[in-house]
Amino acid sequence: RIGLSATQKPIERVGALLVGAARPAPTIVDTGHRRAVDLSIEIPDDQLGPVATHEQWAAILDRVTALVQSHRETIVFVNTRRLVERVAHALEERIGADKVVAHHGSMSRRTRLDAEERLKSGAVPVVVATASLELGIDVGAVDLVCHLGSARALATLIQRVGRSGHARGALPKGILFPLTRDDLVQAAAAVRAILAGELDLLRIPQNARDILAQQCVATVASTGEMSVETLYGLVRRSYAYATLPRERFDEIIDLLAEGITTRRGRRSAHLHFDRVNGVLRPRRGARLAAITGGGAIPDTGQYDVVEEPAGLVVGKVDEDFAVESMRGDIFLLGNRSWRVRRVEAARMRVEDAQGAPPTVPFWMGEAPGRTLALSTAVSDLRAAVAAQLPDLTRAAAWVAAECHTSPDAATQLVAYIAETQAALGVVPTQQCVVAERFFD
Repeated sequence: RIGLSATQKPIERVGALLVGAARPAPTIVDTGHRRAVDLSIEIPDDQLGPVATHEQWAAILDRVTALVQSHRETIVFVNTRRLVERVAHALEERIGADKVVAHHGSMSRRTRLDAEERLKSGAVPVVVATASLELGIDVGAVDLVCHLGSARALATLIQRVGRSGHARGALPKGILFPLTRDDLVQAAAAVRAILAGELDLLRIPQNARDILAQQCVATVASTGEMSVETLYGLVRRSYAYATLPRERFDEIIDLLAEGITTRRGRRSAHLHFDRVNGVLRPRRGARLAAITGGGAIPDTGQYDVVEEPAGLVVGKVDEDFAVESMRGDIFLLGNRSWRVRRVEAARMRVEDAQGAPPTVPFWMGEAPGRTLALSTAVSDLRAAVAAQLPDLTRAAAWVAAECHTSPDAATQLVAYIAETQAALGVVPTQQCVVAERFFD
């Protein structure tokens, strides 16, 4: 087994996860994760506030357009699928038709692959994406990454900027465009932490019972028969279950064998447990339950968007958006306009709207949370700036040098922290970290 990554910390824990608990520790080849990178922060001419104004959005998009036209291939990352559709549509109006593609998880696999191929072949100069284009995808000779808003994790920003500069001797280049004052502080803290070699700390859940139940059903269903002792030994070989108590394992087996009590009787019994011989066998439907019920990603109500008359699935929209849509409504998906023909059970049938002015769909609960490492970096930056006050000029020069911001951005950041300090009456040091730990 060979593991390869540039954003894992601590690497010893990742190595143990790779080989499990029953094998010797792996050989670790640590060449360091720090790499020369060109990171900078740009803001519009207007002063940032708690939300971005229409004028600021226009200025940012105009600047991104100029950068796209001066580079060969560009990826524009944003944090939500709704923002992908909005930004892609706005850039296409500035750059030209069929010059921008969108890429996010609610688009069909066929549409995403087409967007990747068009970018790699040079057919389009820019793609707007979420995390769907962040990891493990060959996107060709990208020479610039723009990030609208701040990333919520250090590893996320490293991986996204790392999509560029894949040629031999090339330098990854990323430009961050904060949208608000808090975005500006967070982006500056992230750049400073990355340049200092910081990484997010990996946390591996231990003895998770939902995943254990899924894997027990899948293992027994694939083997046809297995003793309880053999299954327990197999489970304990995993790093995440090396300390699993036998009594907790037996509770899961009893649940899978006896099911749960509902108003309609007992259900969800996926295994037959021969307690005399200590043997487990799959019940009818166990294999199907293992295939369709695997994973820990929560179910969300989404409707398939089906193109008529071809009958091809072009993506998904949120259930609430689909229910609220009416026949004839026009919306964006994959940076194309679609007209609603009818809404059925779990399906929305659409036709090509031929570029008619659309609305932007929404998806519920998709904004990422901020990691502890980035929260710590934000707190450290705030404390470092506050320690240099009331000398605003010296503090702004320090921020510009440490965080690779423009002079105007550094001045706005220092002024914002000074206002915060004056309003609170204290030096803001660890509030962000405390909040992160509380919600975690």
